[in-house]
Amino acid sequence: MKTKIVLADDHQFLLEGITVILKEMPSIEIVATAQNGFELMDAVAQQQPSLVVLDLNMPGYDGLQCLQKIKKHYPGVKVLVLTNYNQPELVEEVKKMQADGYLVKNSSAIELKDAISTIITGKKHFPAAVELSTIAEDSFFFDDFLKKYQLTKREVEIIRMICKEMSTKEIAARLFLSELTINTHRRNILRKLEVKSVAGLMNFARQNQLL
Repeated sequence: MKTKIVLADDHQFLLEGITVILKEMPSIEIVATAQNGFELMDAVAQQQPSLVVLDLNMPGYDGLQCLQKIKKHYPGVKVLVLTNYNQPELVEEVKKMQADGYLVKNSSAIELKDAISTIITGKKHFPAAVELSTIAEDSFFFDDFLKKYQLTKREVEIIRMICKEMSTKEIAARLFLSELTINTHRRNILRKLEVKSVAGLMNFARQNQLL
C-alpha cells in the first residue's frame, strides 16, 4: 500500500517541483495539494494522509496554525515542515508543536526524499545544527519574508543600514531621501516589528538572516 501525502505551499511551481521529485518514489502517492491553510485542512480531512509536507508561510491558516490543528485533530498524521526559514528558534518551536521533521527549501531532492523516508518509518528528521545565512533579495523566498512581516524592500534596506550603525542623516544621504522620510520609515519599521529600540531591531535582523 502506498503512503498518502498531501503537499501544502502557496507557490504553484514549488508544488509542481516537489511533485516531480516525489514521483520518483514508488511507495509514495500524492493525494492532494493545497495553496493555503483552508485548502490544506480540507484535504487532510478528506484524504486522511499519512504525511503532510507543510510550508509555514501560507494565506488563510498559516503553517504553524495548520501544524497545531493537524496534531490536535489528526494526531496520526505526520508533518514535515519545508520552509525557507532556517532559524534555530523556529526549529525548536515546531519541535515543541510535535512536527516530525524540518527541512529548508534549498535542500537537495535527495535530502527531501531521505527526510520523507525517515519520517514514514516513524523516526524524526531535524537538522543537527542550522547554519544561518543571509536571505538574498533576488531569491523568491525573500518575497515570503516581506509578506510575513509586511515590510517593503526599502524598509529592509534601511534596517540593514541602521544595524550598520548609520545615522538618519547618513541613511538619508545614501538613499537620496530626506531625514524626515527616513525617520518615518524608522517609526513604521519599529511599529511593524513590535520592537522598541535599535538593539531590538538588530536582534530581529540577526534572527531573520538580514545581516
